[in-house]
Amino acid sequence: MPRAKVTARVRNLAALELVNIGLIGWLVFGAFDAPLSPTNLVGFGATTLLLAVGAAYWLVKLNQLHAGLGRPPLIGVFRALQLVCTLGLAAGLVMIAAGFGSSPGRFVPGLVLYLLAVAEYVNYFHWQLMYDNRADIARLLRTGRLSRAHLHTDLRKTG
Repeated sequence: MPRAKVTARVRNLAALELVNIGLIGWLVFGAFDAPLSPTNLVGFGATTLLLAVGAAYWLVKLNQLHAGLGRPPLIGVFRALQLVCTLGLAAGLVMIAAGFGSSPGRFVPGLVLYLLAVAEYVNYFHWQLMYDNRADIARLLRTGRLSRAHLHTDLRKTG
């Protein structure tokens, strides 16, 4: 893929992650009128954290491309962020489990958001779950298995 196309795609990925934070918040708490219960806020917070980490990664990746560097600058920060995300998801699970005794509206949206956060965690730190272009889809169909996440690969390169 030409360099200009790659940088445009990476820039779009960063922007979309940030837009998704606002869109998901509006959709859940505005359009669907989910209550601001602790469980729902925890699920939204976990999703927001993972989307923000994803946006930050794509911005760092964009800087790498612009500067022609062999590895993304500040990539080591994402090791710490992976630990923060892991601990946040563990704490979030405990908090969401505590809310199961309440009415469904007070915990179901939070549970769905939490599951989205877990999917984002996997998508960034382990396995690519989003296949939205021909090359990725063709590779998935050809190999029959998920690709490693870009962040995972960059973290492994840094040792």
